[in-house]
Amino acid sequence: MAGHARVAQAVKESLRRMKNGEAGPDMAEMARDLLDGRIRLRDLATTSVYSAPMIEGIERYRQWESELTPEQRKDLEAQVRERFGVDVRDPRDSE
Repeated sequence: MAGHARVAQAVKESLRRMKNGEAGPDMAEMARDLLDGRIRLRDLATTSVYSAPMIEGIERYRQWESELTPEQRKDLEAQVRERFGVDVRDPRDSE
């Protein structure tokens, strides 16, 4: 989703909240490192310090998403389109 200004802004807002400890101390440290430029977002998965918390969060999200009803999934897709201007079903929007 590189190049999508609304997505980038949402990521920055989330990082600011995480920096304040909303997601725990490990994620607060990661957010500080990202916001301060000590690490790049694309490097998180390859950094042993951050890969485990990131993978855990992704797994929780996938579990939550798998439990959505078809109607809830459509609602979520509509919210993503409205808020970020991207279509989650269009592979061009995930590049």
